Amino acid sequence: MVSARTIFAYILYALLATAVFMIFLFPGQAVTAYVNRRLAAMDPQLSMEAASVRPSLPPGIKMTGVDFHHGSLHLAHCENARMSAALGSLFKEEKRIRFQTRLADGEISGQAVLGASGPSDLSRAEADLEHIRLDQLDALKAIEQFGLSGALRGHLTHDGGGSPAATTNGKLNVAGLRIALKNPFFGISELIVDQTDMEFSIKGKNLHIKTFTFGGPMVEGKIDGSIQLRTPLGKSRLNLSGNAKPQPELLARLQEVVPQGLVNPRTLGTRGLSFRLRGSVDDPKISTR
Repeated sequence: MVSARTIFAYILYALLATAVFMIFLFPGQAVTAYVNRRLAAMDPQLSMEAASVRPSLPPGIKMTGVDFHHGSLHLAHCENARMSAALGSLFKEEKRIRFQTRLADGEISGQAVLGASGPSDLSRAEADLEHIRLDQLDALKAIEQFGLSGALRGHLTHDGGGSPAATTNGKLNVAGLRIALKNPFFGISELIVDQTDMEFSIKGKNLHIKTFTFGGPMVEGKIDGSIQLRTPLGKSRLNLSGNAKPQPELLARLQEVVPQGLVNPRTLGTRGLSFRLRGSVDDPKISTR
């Protein structure tokens, strides 16, 4: 007769063996393919790669060495990422997935609502961004005209999955923004902006900038308009207008390098300079008025 102790030992062994097989034989490639189908529902050119995919506790998935791409452009590298299903949604048609990842010394966290019809049925996603360092984002490092640094935070929402009516809305803020110009403008190689705030929406291939305000010791102003997104990003078409008012520090430096009569320092310091941006991201055309 088998004792209760023996039965209990077999049960423990079975549970341990199941856990070991789950860890070492976990279908990481299948999980990666599933995530890529979800990303493609939002944008066919979005993709993800992960060095490892493992189950974790509480029930969920943990990934390490995660890289995101948009076509041939490397967007970002995340040291680790975690996804888990909200327990209350497991037995419902719509599943809620919580996610969290470390990116550029900061963090992205949020949730996605997935339907039951297939990988394109992403009804909604939202995310909070905290203290992401712009100088560590690979997509921004690829910009040839200037370099960016500062701490990014904000909130993003996406509605409609991959349908033509899908929209993405966001409010972003950058503290301590520094813009390093690769080709100095009138002897100025860096702009310092203490605070930058932007509210925008994306529908299809159109990025609409509702408000974009900036202010700091060198310049303050605002920009609005739209950008027609293209691939590669440098070919995107600009249709922006705005106003920039130099602060005393920048105004003094401009007066040293700008030929007399080209601008009126008094007007520039009070009303600012109104401008338009046309052309492309790689080849912008600036006109003043």
